[in-house]
Amino acid sequence: MKDNLNFSLPEAALELPFKCIEVLEDICIHVINANKRTIYYSKGCEAIEQYKKEDIIGKDIRDVYMLNEESDLDDENSILLKVLKTQKPIKDKTMKYITKKGKIVNVISSAYPLFINDKLAGSIAVFRDVTQIMEMSSTIEKLQNVIFLQNKMNIKNGTQYHFHDIIGSSNVIKRTVSMAKKMSSSSSPIIIVGETGTGKELFAQSIHNNSPASAGPFVAINCSAIPETLLESILFGTTKGAYTGAADKPGLFEEAENGTLFLDELNAMNLSLQSKLLRALETKAIRRVGSNHEISFNARIISATNINPTEAIEKKQLREDLYYRLAVLTLEIPTLRSRLEDIDDLVMGFIEANHKVMGKNILGITDKALKALKSYNWPGNVRQLKHAIDYSMNVAEINDVLIDLSHIPNYITEIIKSNEIQHIYSKKNKGSLRETLEEIEKTIIIEEIKKKNGNLSQTAKELGVSRQHLQYRLKALDIDHKIR
Repeated sequence: MKDNLNFSLPEAALELPFKCIEVLEDICIHVINANKRTIYYSKGCEAIEQYKKEDIIGKDIRDVYMLNEESDLDDENSILLKVLKTQKPIKDKTMKYITKKGKIVNVISSAYPLFINDKLAGSIAVFRDVTQIMEMSSTIEKLQNVIFLQNKMNIKNGTQYHFHDIIGSSNVIKRTVSMAKKMSSSSSPIIIVGETGTGKELFAQSIHNNSPASAGPFVAINCSAIPETLLESILFGTTKGAYTGAADKPGLFEEAENGTLFLDELNAMNLSLQSKLLRALETKAIRRVGSNHEISFNARIISATNINPTEAIEKKQLREDLYYRLAVLTLEIPTLRSRLEDIDDLVMGFIEANHKVMGKNILGITDKALKALKSYNWPGNVRQLKHAIDYSMNVAEINDVLIDLSHIPNYITEIIKSNEIQHIYSKKNKGSLRETLEEIEKTIIIEEIKKKNGNLSQTAKELGVSRQHLQYRLKALDIDHKIR
């Protein structure tokens, strides 16, 4: 194809030269005039983009296509528009865009300026669908990612995380990481204090991998997950004959030799076993269950509690003398609600880690959804946020590229809505009951309209009212239904 196409034809007949390849359904020919309106749209385009010719002909292409959900087409990101502006051809360019119907299109395209009697009349794009090729590439990348994760999980010392895996740029998380790095150079016991889901084991593994004992094993146990009758045997090991079926078997103290033993949720361990643990720490030796023989051990102890140790001591969940033995160094992990500014980075980290494995095209999150996440209290901290993002990606459609408010778990959006209503009530408590109720009703309706992207039928269905009644309330409450 020549770089410039010049015809001695009126614009109305401009489609004639392309009729000969109308039957090629894997090739798209799209022609726009100088006013950026489509004047020719081949059957191949219909097959690739799932539009009908009548949906496109005569319309400005900026009204039917978008670069993505956040960006419209312009003279730089659309090759048809760029060629129209520069009058220079663009060849073999890989492009990804979406139709206004939400269809994601991956193509290799070339575009050329069109002239009629030496006057610029429009531009033409010829492109081929490469979605299957892109999907195959994504599948290969997904398999590589799974293999990488499997290899990462099977590191010889039993760890998965390092300090660079801790996500966040807030001052509070930076200070915590800095303190943890200082502690990693010591061999003294550390107690990590943090609510459930804050990432205590993430920090414990990172400390181990940054310590002189990094070549040694990292052995972890959650004390709340093991029945009391088994926990002692698991920690200290057993001797043949100690009880029916018992065999000579080393415990976790021995398995952690020259490495780190991590005791998570220490406050769940019964006080009797805590006294035996204290003795082992003082003597640097353990006795297997059923044996009088002492075995010395060399392992650093990192423990963790999900409540304040002082509170655990007061509740008789933690021996005070054991606490002082283990808390030579104390590291407090901040809650997610104390570092909400890190949610941006955490969300993107979870998306990048999972979207290929899940086979989704999610690349980010909308401002509305992010605002909702930052308005929530997160009692389950980072772990709960990860679960929320996993849920959002699972319910997202295959063509979705952004997590939206509609993908966020209902328990989060419902609590936020409830908080907003309480806030309105507290602001309006000096007004009449009618004014307060109208303000609450207005807030609920606006929120549902936003969630449904201005679709009144869907909004009415969600609210359990007829469309006519909803329109009546919109007028009465002075609500613009076009709000986004």
